[in-house]
Amino acid sequence: MIAGLLMILGVYGLCAVIIHAFYAYSRRTGESEEVYQLVVVTRNSAAKIEWYLYAYLFVSWLRGRQTVITVFDDSSEDETVSIVRKVAEEWPNVRLYESIEGLDLFLEEHESQPLLLLHLFRMDLSPKRPLHQW
Repeated sequence: MIAGLLMILGVYGLCAVIIHAFYAYSRRTGESEEVYQLVVVTRNSAAKIEWYLYAYLFVSWLRGRQTVITVFDDSSEDETVSIVRKVAEEWPNVRLYESIEGLDLFLEEHESQPLLLLHLFRMDLSPKRPLHQW
């Protein structure tokens, strides 16, 4: 039983090494990496914004995707903006716009990229899409 478990762990480790080697090779050969955009529109979303940002960053990391998260705040009166600022200080690929004035222009500029638009303030506390579908 222990030998079987060790074999499973060894195969898993070998697969991880092969995937990382392939990724390093593809980066060295200059293949362009697709950038995924998550656009989050918030309004008084302090209760859920931090979880959504960290969850999406984690899922993107697991999938090996280069992801940029852009947050447009729609006049929040709670701690939403300060929470996003804190996350943006830690993660340079998280950007904050403190109004929604530039949202339409931003969407037009990035329409050729894979883009997910999430109106967080219109959602209840449970996500409509499971994380594995992002």
